Amino acid sequence: MTTSLETIRTRIEALEMDFQFVRPIQTSMNGIERETWLLEYEDAQFVYVAGQKNVTLGWDIQSCFLGENVIQALKEEFEAGKDSYQDEATDLKEYYQEEIAQARASGNEKKVTELAETMAEELEDLINIIEESGYTTWEDFMDKWNEHLAQCLSPLRTADIGDMIVEVDSRYLAKDVPSLAEAVQALKEGPFTLATEDEWEYLCNGGTRTLFRWGDTLSDVLKEIYHVGAVSNPLQTESSLLETPNMLGLFIAYDSYKNEIIDNEQYTKGGDGGGSLCGGDGAIYVLPCYSAFYREPASKHSYGLSKNYYCYRRIIRL
Repeated sequence: MTTSLETIRTRIEALEMDFQFVRPIQTSMNGIERETWLLEYEDAQFVYVAGQKNVTLGWDIQSCFLGENVIQALKEEFEAGKDSYQDEATDLKEYYQEEIAQARASGNEKKVTELAETMAEELEDLINIIEESGYTTWEDFMDKWNEHLAQCLSPLRTADIGDMIVEVDSRYLAKDVPSLAEAVQALKEGPFTLATEDEWEYLCNGGTRTLFRWGDTLSDVLKEIYHVGAVSNPLQTESSLLETPNMLGLFIAYDSYKNEIIDNEQYTKGGDGGGSLCGGDGAIYVLPCYSAFYREPASKHSYGLSKNYYCYRRIIRL
């Protein structure tokens, strides 16, 4: 049964926190449309989010299946990556063969040998990169994809999620923080707190059972991911998939550069600080960052948390 706007308003006013009721907004989850409140508190926007009992979260590669559109897009990504690496290998060979021919023509056999050895080393390095990235065969690509998903996604489970007031978009840390544990504790000092992993995944996917919050497709989002742009104005609705609010009215998991801190000292959510994207690691390592179920391990934060890459989202449980 849908809670009325007036009932929601009464519950929020009972907090006595000076939330301003901006306007009612429509959200749609699992085919059910709901009306909720867009709120403002000290120049930041929030929405009321209704919870759900016994919601399924997490991912298991054996029992959770990708949509055909996602598989097709991955196959196209594999073919494009394989062709790109083949072109790179061809260009490398042609370059060194020309250099070797010139050295041989000038009678410099020592340079010929050195160039041939360098070419062999660089080709071997490239082959290792191709194999590590999974761009040898389609079967190898999918094996590595599933292996990585099994390592980086949260486990399949169910949870009861309560009603919340949630910040529409995350905000960056005000300063660098020595550790994830210190950040988590400091950001829970009230009156707001942080979402748990269960809550964050629900807020991201709205209880839907797709790997990505926007559904079983990659057709319109790959270009956006590889030409990543942050959401500059949460009030402005763009036509892109990444830069639009999700079914709960939240901007979430739209930028792999943003590590979002949750109430968990073991993981952050929503991104890896752009490490895989800047490293050119390919779809296997870049795309899972955009899944609600992705975990970025705390072990990668041993150097401390930079205010330029780590963010948090304030919530209040009702």
